[in-house]
Amino acid sequence: MNAPAGSFDLRPDGDRFGELAVAMGLLKPEQVSAALKEQAAKKSQGKAPPLGEILYGQGLLDLRSIQRVLLEQTRKRKAGGGASGSRQTLMARRRVGHYELLQKLGEGGMGAVYKARDTQMDRVVALKVIKPEFGGNATFVERFKREVRATGQFNHPNIVAAYSAGVLDDVFHLAMEYVEGQSLVQAIQALGRLPEKNALKIARDAAAGLGHAHQQGFVHRDVKPDNVLLGNGGEVKVTDLGLAKSIEDDQRLTKTGVALGTPNYISPEQARGDKNVDRRSDIYSLGATLYVMLTGRVPFKGKNNAETMHKHLTEELESPQDLVPEISDGAVAVVSKMMAKEPDRRYADCGKLIEDLEHVLAGRPPAHATEDALERSSVQPPRRRRKAGGRARAKSGGGCLVFLAILAAAGAAGLDALLRLG
Repeated sequence: MNAPAGSFDLRPDGDRFGELAVAMGLLKPEQVSAALKEQAAKKSQGKAPPLGEILYGQGLLDLRSIQRVLLEQTRKRKAGGGASGSRQTLMARRRVGHYELLQKLGEGGMGAVYKARDTQMDRVVALKVIKPEFGGNATFVERFKREVRATGQFNHPNIVAAYSAGVLDDVFHLAMEYVEGQSLVQAIQALGRLPEKNALKIARDAAAGLGHAHQQGFVHRDVKPDNVLLGNGGEVKVTDLGLAKSIEDDQRLTKTGVALGTPNYISPEQARGDKNVDRRSDIYSLGATLYVMLTGRVPFKGKNNAETMHKHLTEELESPQDLVPEISDGAVAVVSKMMAKEPDRRYADCGKLIEDLEHVLAGRPPAHATEDALERSSVQPPRRRRKAGGRARAKSGGGCLVFLAILAAAGAAGLDALLRLG
């Protein structure tokens, strides 16, 4: 959808437009973050659509709402305030309380994460903050506090540890373990795809972290490569629990019909906006993450977020072996069970998933992703088997020579930790 000819300017000022739209109650933070990612992807293709145009095209904002945001943006600038002034103040002082800001690691519509030094404890941390101009947004502050509460309850080697949280210099902050390394999405971008053995080990370790969260009564709800960190020592850690929800929560921040999560990795029940999602939703999203690790492609890709989510609900998944023939039958079986449309057909818990991942890593067929389960899955058999009329028995661990060629082309710098997982 394109803006009508002759309409007012749809060129709001980057993520500041998104910040104001959320503060005005027109958008949710995750919708702004998804639109910013789409904007960045289009810019990498030589296009430069403004954020307002993307949100309009996705059907998230109409022209009247865009005009309201632009007018508010103009008013704030004339008053000498607004997002840009707040951001400059935070960056200029280079400190939040006793934390010295060293480097910005990432930024979303409402917050940012910095590499920082805790001058009291003399240690490096990852400091997540709500941007000062949104400290008064009750919904976002409550979601941030929920992340603090969730993270503080976890003590597991595969979950980023929380150190402290609170308000310093009028800034809400969460100090977390700093992981020296890279995110899983950075590794995939560098290599194109990962060798099967490495992908399965990363999925296994991430499942261990998620399983711990589930045992504590929490569901992550936003599992994706961006939220899996790979340390230089070979460790795998799940992070970003901003959407984590207690299974027994009063669910004030979750309304039926509102989809929370990231479209490329969202479970069908989240895409529907179901109010009660459980651990099996995380297993689906981890399956989508494993699919990307194995193939280098997202499971479903639509023209916009709504179409992508619709495909998660309705379409069969292309077999990973049609994209990468070397992927083992065992790995395909595990992905197929993880990404079943119906939660009852997925792994009931991360323990059973980890057991199957260990089986495939050892060259054995998975114990829970049985032939019968595959016949009822929502993943297509590969083309070669559709022609042959059957499924071959599980084989293990292909793709090493292909991986070495990819690695040589991409360069090995910064990927030592990934190779240690092998």
